[in-house]
Amino acid sequence: MTEKTNNSNDSKDESRAYKREKQKGERWDGYLVKNLNSYQKLVPYLMKTRTGSSNYFRDKFDVTNVVKYLEDKNKELNNRKDLSDDGEIEKYTYNHFFMTAMTRLIALRPHLNRFVAGKKIYQRHNIEISYVIKKEFSDHAEQSLTISKFERDSNIEDVIKVLTPDIKGVRDSSDDDHGDFLGTLLKLPRFIVSFIVMFMDFCIVIGRAPKFLREMDAMQCSVFVTNLGGFDLNTTPVHHLYDRGTISIFVMIGTVTKKEDDEGYEVEIAVTMDERITNGFYYLNSFKLLQEIFNNPEQLDERLKEVPIDE
Repeated sequence: MTEKTNNSNDSKDESRAYKREKQKGERWDGYLVKNLNSYQKLVPYLMKTRTGSSNYFRDKFDVTNVVKYLEDKNKELNNRKDLSDDGEIEKYTYNHFFMTAMTRLIALRPHLNRFVAGKKIYQRHNIEISYVIKKEFSDHAEQSLTISKFERDSNIEDVIKVLTPDIKGVRDSSDDDHGDFLGTLLKLPRFIVSFIVMFMDFCIVIGRAPKFLREMDAMQCSVFVTNLGGFDLNTTPVHHLYDRGTISIFVMIGTVTKKEDDEGYEVEIAVTMDERITNGFYYLNSFKLLQEIFNNPEQLDERLKEVPIDE
């Protein structure tokens, strides 16, 4: 299991880090990871489902520097007169930061962007994060599953430029993009619905599907992130993985709270992981890196100059 690091000198756009281009004949969502040992290639045969291969992790992370970082960013924003032509940033939020932190973590730890399909292990072409958007903060409010796609070298400004129109588009719409399709589908006889779902699952296994099916399926992503910060829960629940689709990691982010000794802030994060894509040691070192990102949030102001490529 090796990772190749490429720099921006190899890229057509020298302002961005190198990105491995999709090659002819590859799946729409990823490419086969070839440099695996024999046991890891065997693991998907031994653990056949994503739920049966799940590991669970929950811990509290120090985010004292994150709180100060966001406060400073918002003070700077309020004092800034000339904003980017790409659109005004109204406020830097915890959601912006955590989504950027997850993008950076996956970029630096590419095994986290793997998935299993047809008992083979693939690396995803892009970093794609699924999340739920509620149009109102109430029990009966309409909600939509949404996917945002990020470049591996993205900084916090890049992430916000993707998130803002994606979220606004959902909240401004009268229904989510595929609501009409699902409504029509569910009017069909049950055996037809079952067949269509089986066909969609088959498309996932073989890596071929019509574009409209790929774009509407939030179960095809690098990680599903749920930010529960607004609920002020005492503990952060752990979510299951889905057997359908290709999500290998589910992240639940709790509320940022003061520590018991009032010396700083912390947040509880619960993670569910597909054991088949990498080993436990790699996961644990990834959590250590996540804490390092929280300790040094200023690094997210800059784009990555190099990104490791999973082979």
